[in-house]
Amino acid sequence: MNYSYKLENDVLIVSLQGRLDTEASAKFEPEFAVINNENPHTSLVVDASELEYIASSGLRIILKMVKTEKNFRLENVSPAVYSVFEVTGFSKIIKITKALRKIDLDKCEKIGAGGNGAVYRVSEDEIVKVNYNPDTYEGLDKELAKAKEAFLLGIPTAISFDMVDCGQGRRGVVYEIIKSSTLGETIQKDPSRMEELTEKYIEQLNLLHAVHTNNPVFSNAKANYAKQVEDASKYLTEEEGELLKLVLEALPEGDRLVHCDAHPKNIMIQNGEMLWIDMEGMSVGHPIYDLISIAVVLNGMRTDEMTIGICGMDNATVMQLKNCFIRKYFKTEDPEMIQKYAGILDGLRLIRAVFAIGFTSQNTEKFRPAIIEMARQHFFPNIQKIVGGIKFLVNSL
Repeated sequence: MNYSYKLENDVLIVSLQGRLDTEASAKFEPEFAVINNENPHTSLVVDASELEYIASSGLRIILKMVKTEKNFRLENVSPAVYSVFEVTGFSKIIKITKALRKIDLDKCEKIGAGGNGAVYRVSEDEIVKVNYNPDTYEGLDKELAKAKEAFLLGIPTAISFDMVDCGQGRRGVVYEIIKSSTLGETIQKDPSRMEELTEKYIEQLNLLHAVHTNNPVFSNAKANYAKQVEDASKYLTEEEGELLKLVLEALPEGDRLVHCDAHPKNIMIQNGEMLWIDMEGMSVGHPIYDLISIAVVLNGMRTDEMTIGICGMDNATVMQLKNCFIRKYFKTEDPEMIQKYAGILDGLRLIRAVFAIGFTSQNTEKFRPAIIEMARQHFFPNIQKIVGGIKFLVNSL
């Protein structure tokens, strides 16, 4: 076995290569003791990316590190070595991160793109959702955990596998490939199924909202919005920031599962079954948080091309879906009430756009001046009406 070490910002990083067997352990332990004493540090990291094998004697060395170091972690552990830590129970007492599986995107078909990344087909059974922005990698971990927990809670989702290294500093999450179309694409292809598919869509929303949970893997929807208000206020006047807080105050707490991006492009249909995808924002809260995200789509975009790109439908089809959704979700055929709900949804869609002013995605930064101008023309002058709409929905749901 070989090893190397370096000290960076009070972190001692020891890299192991080869086999930490009995003979290697006997040699490494006293040498490490010297290194440890001669390099004062606040954290110890063992990089096991090139560690091929570890014996019980090596495990004892790791155990001593755990007991003597206040901050210790083991990183980039290969699947074979990780299984040793798992079988022996070490994985329960040590902070361990597995080595990421590597995927060559040059050999994959690109099948979609967004502001922060893209989606590639890895194989006949797998796709990878790649994030280009390193600031989002913590979110990838959370998305993976949320998808798995939602599945265990009985929510129909695509199976998530693992996080992967996509080269050039990019990371992604691998999912099972769903050989089907999105809800939006399916409605666009066959508008005669509008009523049927809208009913099934609402069934999935109700299934989601019927789950009450305090699982810490899911964030708090209102707390997320509070952070958005804080970030957005940096680009607005003090008075405008206070107006955003009026909206935030009207939004309720809750313990129900909410997707927070529940539009028709995040529902896949496979063999007649609807499955949720893109669960990075899944949180606990009140159903209104999903209505806000749905309202963004139900009001369409400036052009058919934009609307199709976002939800798989053109503007004319979206308007039909909006009417159908209102009738069935709010259980009304009264033209006046349909018009009232439509007006409320028009206000809700503005919340999503204005609260996102502080986002750091490429699209937001590009269009931030236009979004702020829109907010000053249409959002802030109508703030009381929007707050009233929120309160009406909260009391009626």
